[in-house]
Amino acid sequence: MRAKKKWVGLGAGLIAVLAGLGVWRSGRTDGPSSETPVPVAPTAPAPASASKSPPPEDMLRPVPCELDSLVEEYRQGKGSPAWRRYVVEQLRGLLESLPPEQLWAKVEAEQDPEVLEALSALWVMRFNPTGDRSVLERVLDKAGREPDPVRKAGMVRALRALDAPASVVLAMEESTRQAYRQWVKDPAPEVREAVVGNLTEEARRIFERSQSVAEQAVTLASEAGDPKTAAGLLGASSIEAARTPAVDSVRRLLQESEHPEVRAAAAKALGTVSVKETGRTMQALNGRFATEREREVRSAILESISRLGLASAVPVLQKLKGVDPSMDGEIDTWLTLLASQPQTWNLLLRDKQALEHGRGQEG
Repeated sequence: MRAKKKWVGLGAGLIAVLAGLGVWRSGRTDGPSSETPVPVAPTAPAPASASKSPPPEDMLRPVPCELDSLVEEYRQGKGSPAWRRYVVEQLRGLLESLPPEQLWAKVEAEQDPEVLEALSALWVMRFNPTGDRSVLERVLDKAGREPDPVRKAGMVRALRALDAPASVVLAMEESTRQAYRQWVKDPAPEVREAVVGNLTEEARRIFERSQSVAEQAVTLASEAGDPKTAAGLLGASSIEAARTPAVDSVRRLLQESEHPEVRAAAAKALGTVSVKETGRTMQALNGRFATEREREVRSAILESISRLGLASAVPVLQKLKGVDPSMDGEIDTWLTLLASQPQTWNLLLRDKQALEHGRGQEG
């Protein structure tokens, strides 16, 4: 009983303390005060007041579409090839969802040669999944209208974006068949160089084993008026896969071209013929060596004889000694290299480069 009274007393005391504390706090809050109250900043802006504030001026500018933004990124990234490659990948990601006319409008309006090439390549990629010839015809039409040779050359290079070799794709239809034939005769060297670069790239991508690319390169070389362009095309692709008419064209260039660089390029190209063409080609090279007067052409002939025959070329080379005494030292070099009986041209070429390097170090 006494314990119960004790707990009742403690409870009453606690209630009294709490009541007093409440009165004391009430007095401090509600009572008059001579001090100026310090305003307290709100922890978050009130939504109502925020909605009444005008937006910053830069938020009122139109936001450019993603194509425009990426094109400008590419334009500004001139000093960083890696960044440009990244931007190109982003542009490719837009291709499926991008309205064609929006992209073509950018191609038509662009004046910077490098940006135009990138945009043209992006446009050309539209041909890959659909085979729509009008995609290529637009590029060819614009290239034909383009007065600036640097921009025109960029549009020619843009054809490398095709999955298949452009020289073959263009040759398949009358509407595009003449493009390379016109460009290879273009008065601007930039355009002609772009054609040579395209054929070289096409051959590289298919490991120089395409009959169509090889024959296109030979045809264009035969039609090119500029000797540098013709020589470049003859060196663009191996002609191992080319059929006899194309190989005959190269033999004629070796025999009849008035330009030494074209004859030299033809001689080297003949070093890549197929096995069935080897016999006639060896005779043609051997016969031309006797009448040729230019050292660079004779050097190319000796290289192709060695490449075609490997160990069996030894007796042919030995018979050529003395035809032009100034070439005997070069013939001896090939005979020395062939004495090791290399099994492939790559091994022979490797040994030749090592020998030349050693001689350079001694000199």
